[in-house]
Amino acid sequence: MGAELQQHRQARDMSLRELAQKLGWWPPHVSQMETGRRPPSAMDVAAYLGGCGPHERDEYYRLVALASEPDTRYLVRPHGLELPAEMRSLIVQEGIASSIAEYEPLVVSGLLQSEGYMRALFRWGSTRPQNEVDLRIQARLARQALLHREKPPRCTFFLQEHVLRTVVGDCRVMNEQILYLMLTAELRHCSLRVVLDSAGPFGAWSGGFRVMDYEKYPPVAYMDGFAAGVFIDDPQVVMRYRTNLARLDKAALGAEESRVWLADLAGAYDRAEAASSCQPPSEPG
Repeated sequence: MGAELQQHRQARDMSLRELAQKLGWWPPHVSQMETGRRPPSAMDVAAYLGGCGPHERDEYYRLVALASEPDTRYLVRPHGLELPAEMRSLIVQEGIASSIAEYEPLVVSGLLQSEGYMRALFRWGSTRPQNEVDLRIQARLARQALLHREKPPRCTFFLQEHVLRTVVGDCRVMNEQILYLMLTAELRHCSLRVVLDSAGPFGAWSGGFRVMDYEKYPPVAYMDGFAAGVFIDDPQVVMRYRTNLARLDKAALGAEESRVWLADLAGAYDRAEAASSCQPPSEPG
């Protein structure tokens, strides 16, 4: 909430002191709202946004409604039909994170997916109309710019072996996806680690998750489900996910071992494509 409010103020080229003076507040009051040290009430948010100037109606009511929710340390964001309702919270969190550590036992992480892999994945399992699929693909591609900005977050990605061996689309799509992973792993701020299936059933206990750290805010754990994404900032729960990350760090292949492993797998997909022996998975149920 604080980060989103700050973005609205900065978009109006207004200083913190100017906004405080306009609202008749002490500057520390505004600062504490923006840094999360003082959870704002719905009335505070309405006043803050009003002081910044006109806003889109839906955005105004979204933020006021968010401030009205009880602080249970579990924030559930339903996957709606339109992209802003589904993705806004995650995009904001990624944009201000100083580090992201993620484990994915089912599919390649969205931040690491090639466009071909995305499209094949949506064709296989999505019941959404094509225009909504295209919107989500473009949003996912835009999110990946996070890894190439001037000051990107430090990222560590743990990918389960069977994720990379499960054919999505065909062998050409998978070969391109593995090569895309190898290119991303070359970025100095990105570490990509393969978790061999023989290392243990990590996904059985935690499923897919990520932990995001920030310079000004408490860390947050995030899980993406079928119908909703869940943000958790309870320190004890976040620590449990950190413990899982520490176990993964010990069990996964090292960065260089992972690079060699991926290169071998890319070659295998390339050979299978040439031999026309790679078949796409059947349609779900």
